[in-house]
Amino acid sequence: MPINEDRLRKMQNLGLTEYQARIYLTLLDLGEAIASQLPSLSRVPRTRIYSTMNQLHEKGLVEIIPEKPTKYVPVPIEAYIEKVAERKRLEASELEMNVDDYSLEFAITPTVEVEKAGRFEAIYGRRNVRERLSKMYDGAKKEILLVGTWASPTRLVRARLPWIEEKSKEGLVLKYAFPVDSTTMDDVKVLEGLTEVRTIDMNLPIYFMVKDSEELLLCHPIPNDEVVHRGDDIAIWTDDEGIVAAMRAIAESIWSQGFAPGSANITDTLVALTKRYLDLLGVNTLPIFETLGREVGIALAKSMKSKTKKELMDEISEFWKEHGLGRAEIVSEDPMTIRLEDFIECEKLKHIEGAGCIFAENVVKAIVDEKLGVDCEIEETECKGRLTGKCRLTVTLPS
Repeated sequence: MPINEDRLRKMQNLGLTEYQARIYLTLLDLGEAIASQLPSLSRVPRTRIYSTMNQLHEKGLVEIIPEKPTKYVPVPIEAYIEKVAERKRLEASELEMNVDDYSLEFAITPTVEVEKAGRFEAIYGRRNVRERLSKMYDGAKKEILLVGTWASPTRLVRARLPWIEEKSKEGLVLKYAFPVDSTTMDDVKVLEGLTEVRTIDMNLPIYFMVKDSEELLLCHPIPNDEVVHRGDDIAIWTDDEGIVAAMRAIAESIWSQGFAPGSANITDTLVALTKRYLDLLGVNTLPIFETLGREVGIALAKSMKSKTKKELMDEISEFWKEHGLGRAEIVSEDPMTIRLEDFIECEKLKHIEGAGCIFAENVVKAIVDEKLGVDCEIEETECKGRLTGKCRLTVTLPS
């Protein structure tokens, strides 16, 4: 039977994730299968097959047959349904037994005052805005979080460096996020040793600063914020708890998705930015990253001169090292095997889960195919793309 929305919904109602449901339904149609048969039929990414299969095995829905290659056989669903039903019966019984306790704990006690709206001020003129910023800076006790413009690094170094140096020693958390280019890099390097700086891929027409999760100032520099005092800026200041909390969350999100200046390699940036914008469009990105990885690999292969397996592995290792693409080293010559590490730095790119590994795999596959005309085997020996670090891949060429 086909995998359709109705069948997926029923499986998810039984406690399965979409990936688990897709693989289980595919196994029902096949009877038994090896891992390589499942991605195209189930539409589950290849990098998620093994982990999802192990989850189904733990639920008692899949039997693993330890052959070469490993086979997976579906288990009839009746026993699993009975376990789900029994768990729900126990949960319902426990709820009934604790009704009195819950009633006391969550009794209606109207003692909390209604939240009061905070104050708002409109501030006109650059000098007045700068004075309010200075007041916020001087009153900070825990944290300053600023999302700035391209001019922010230079302005901070020129106007506030002594203050930043002092407060940094005192332990004040200073987080800055702004677009960085060659014209401001020297100032950014000064700030890096004192603050937590991130470069972001957006140049907003405004900047905003949150102080101690208590105050917010949002400013539109007019015409720009290159000079300190001249300008017809307009700003909004508030200490409204809800608005400050919301804008702090936005600022923290922008900051966390940025990169430490100079630390991100080209693959990190390429994959992260592409994934981010495709996700905004609602596009299924994994097939796109397969294609993107192949195209990058084909382009890299054109610069390589190797004609044998050993030469190619040595050249890939040297190329990776020279261009800051992580580490690549030969771990076996029979069969020829190379291990890749840190090609995609997943710990920094928490929003690209899955895309990084697929991109890296297809880059290497394309290089090997272009130079040697063979199809290499790639094994994900350690995937830290689950938001814990960096990826490790092992590439084996056919004997």
